[in-house]
Amino acid sequence: MPRQERYAGPMKLYLARHGETDLNVDERYQGSSNLPLNHAGMTQARRLAQALPGDITHIVSSPQQRTLQTALTVAQARGLKVTVMPGLRERDFGEFEGLTLPQVAQRYPALWQAGIITAWDTPPPSGETTRQVVQRVSAVVAELQASHGEHEVLLLCVHGFVIRALRYLLDGLCEAEFFDAPRLGNAEFLVRHWPRPPEGPRALHAL
Repeated sequence: MPRQERYAGPMKLYLARHGETDLNVDERYQGSSNLPLNHAGMTQARRLAQALPGDITHIVSSPQQRTLQTALTVAQARGLKVTVMPGLRERDFGEFEGLTLPQVAQRYPALWQAGIITAWDTPPPSGETTRQVVQRVSAVVAELQASHGEHEVLLLCVHGFVIRALRYLLDGLCEAEFFDAPRLGNAEFLVRHWPRPPEGPRALHAL
């Protein structure tokens, strides 16, 4: 049978980045790696569970360990279940994973000079392009729009680059604006509505 769409109005979305891992401490690319939260990250996840408003009806998470641990911490505090959506996984940074920005610049000087960090269609070696990430995150947004309706409030536990993709899609940004916003900190969250209203606050909450 064809799937029945329940979407009837704007969804409220909380976009939360996972708590800290050991790679975050040195600001290294994590990408497809699957490290758990460290002690500080678990503390941040618990603080996030306390800081989020009480209107969340569903929790959706990337499949990676650091996001799942963050999502489950909130879920346990709220009595909610977590739905895992593979399309929300972090960008695969290929050979950049485990490196800092200065190390990328040193080891891949030609790519660095060509603007690899903000490129849309040139991937890190063995990695994903920005456009590929946006396309799969866009598919998740469409699926959520089709399966969740008016008055539903979703928490998306995701990653820094995925939040950039969500901002691009939900805020109607142009490609040149994709990298403009500051990176969201560990266990910080944004509030969005989709489809977005003509006006409305864009709140950033830091713990």
